[in-house]
Amino acid sequence: MCGFITTISKKNTVFPQDSLRRMASIISHRGPDDSGFFFSESLSLAFRRLKIIDLSEKGHQPMFSQDGRYVIVFNGEIYNYMEIREELKKKGIVFNSDSDTEVLLNSYIQWGEKCLHKFIGMFAFAIYDQTEKSVFFARDQLGIKPLFIFENAEYVILTSEIKAILPFSQLEPDFSTFNEYLIFRSLPGERTMFKNVRSLPAGHFGRWNNGILSKHSYFKLEETFDQDANLTFAAACEKTDTVLKESIQLHLRSDVELGVQLSGGIDSSLITAIASKLTGRRLHSFSISFSEDEYDESEYQKRVSLKYNTEHHDFRMDEDIFTTNIERALWHYEHPLNDPNSVATYYLAKKAKDFVTVMLSGEGADESFLGYVKFLPETIQRLKLRTMIHHRKRLRSIISKIWPFQKGRALLSATKYPPAMFALSYAKLNLIDELLGGNYSEMIPRSLISGLAHGNILSEAILQDEICDLPQWFWRADRMGMGASLEFRVPFCTEKMFKTANSIPYKLKVYQGERKAILKKIAEKYIEQDQIYRKKIGFGTPIDKWICKKGKYHELFEDTINSVSFKDRSFINQNHFSKIYKAHRNGVYTEHNSAFLWTYFNLELWSRIFFDGKWKNFTN
Repeated sequence: MCGFITTISKKNTVFPQDSLRRMASIISHRGPDDSGFFFSESLSLAFRRLKIIDLSEKGHQPMFSQDGRYVIVFNGEIYNYMEIREELKKKGIVFNSDSDTEVLLNSYIQWGEKCLHKFIGMFAFAIYDQTEKSVFFARDQLGIKPLFIFENAEYVILTSEIKAILPFSQLEPDFSTFNEYLIFRSLPGERTMFKNVRSLPAGHFGRWNNGILSKHSYFKLEETFDQDANLTFAAACEKTDTVLKESIQLHLRSDVELGVQLSGGIDSSLITAIASKLTGRRLHSFSISFSEDEYDESEYQKRVSLKYNTEHHDFRMDEDIFTTNIERALWHYEHPLNDPNSVATYYLAKKAKDFVTVMLSGEGADESFLGYVKFLPETIQRLKLRTMIHHRKRLRSIISKIWPFQKGRALLSATKYPPAMFALSYAKLNLIDELLGGNYSEMIPRSLISGLAHGNILSEAILQDEICDLPQWFWRADRMGMGASLEFRVPFCTEKMFKTANSIPYKLKVYQGERKAILKKIAEKYIEQDQIYRKKIGFGTPIDKWICKKGKYHELFEDTINSVSFKDRSFINQNHFSKIYKAHRNGVYTEHNSAFLWTYFNLELWSRIFFDGKWKNFTN
């Protein structure tokens, strides 16, 4: 796990070396163990290394091919690098290191862009061909690792983090993205909240050749929905169990100490149990707990830890710790924070770094194996009905006139917007409507998912989660982990895992009305049933309580949203915010899922850091 910067000159001018070194220092947290640079007339490379595979100097980057023609910078892990290495050795290729970087580079030299179909891992990389003066760059199938593209009149810059641009160029906000963030707390796809900065989409590669920048897709998640109608529940469980064990086995490959993030839920408990059995040794496990009972899962974390003899580390988070870490978490996250649990994740990573460099985590299981309430049969039926009404404007108008005023208006709000798309929003639709006024067409790829699902509402709901919601959890894992120089790995999130999950019919994944039924059945072999089938808590943070009492978080929130800078922000819909804030002060409006009060508050703190110059406080 590392970080890199690639600068491509449009005018064959050498990129300023001092600027590139300062840019690399901004992301030194991604690689505190080593650094490297390469400068040429048309391209420059900077690299920061976190040593995980092959700890020797032979893993140094930028790394050159044996003939010196190609040079690579690579962030991530190729988990099946050993198998690919053996395949390449049979073709006569000699290796100088034991690193997956060298395997990746030789794979590209051998197979070109087709090498991407061989990789199991999380990756973003750039390879410079010194003969053709061209650049090939790519990102993993699901988009676990980031790769951003900044472009101005003189340069194209590929970077692992947006903040690396700051020593070279002032960043500007892209106001057209703000409403989407306020409603959904994330931006999937290419757009970022910064002008001239785009994200290379998941499952894409790109080229710079003869002055032309091109991007191409090599993997599409929507194409994995090839369901096996003959599959039985037992067979689905067996198939999933096999693929999950294979994935965890690969994710355990490391030359440094690793552990597991243990929340006490099904996903992390399964990873802990299987990883413990596969390694046969005592693993470190880590968790965050709260004093507030409804947010605390420490009982279940301890049960799993005791059963599998992990060396468990429970870090208690309170309001003061949360408030102290929020701005640093924002700096590392680079966008306004998606969820309060991102602050908790950052704190967990910082504390865990004292013991490990790699941590396995359970992201992706809820999205692929349908763990959310929205996937219950009755919820899906309601979604289908609302979608039918959504597509019939005249029917919506008639129903709203028949029903009493408030119910009629609520129905219009609930069906004016695509129900599957806005099921991911964190706010009431009447408040969303007041902000958007029915305009959501710019929210790509969200607004395109219905077409990808070909009118199948269930597929649309799943794709909204997998394509539009899951990326924010990848973003959280990458930024919060790397902010502490720690690598999060996500065994549920491989191409094979998602192909397996998406090939299983809905009736088996929500079996006899039980969400995530397949993973729960597998878990019966490892943990007690009362823990498996208990009410899901999730990784919540009690800011709904903290915001209402006189403490540090309440003070920071009130100082922020009552500040002159907040009130002077032209991009803030002051009327919209004021209505919500007044209702909150009067006790009428309560946020249980951190909706508009959280997003407006974060938008202000983020603006201060990235546009008002406060970012310099974090680089000393």
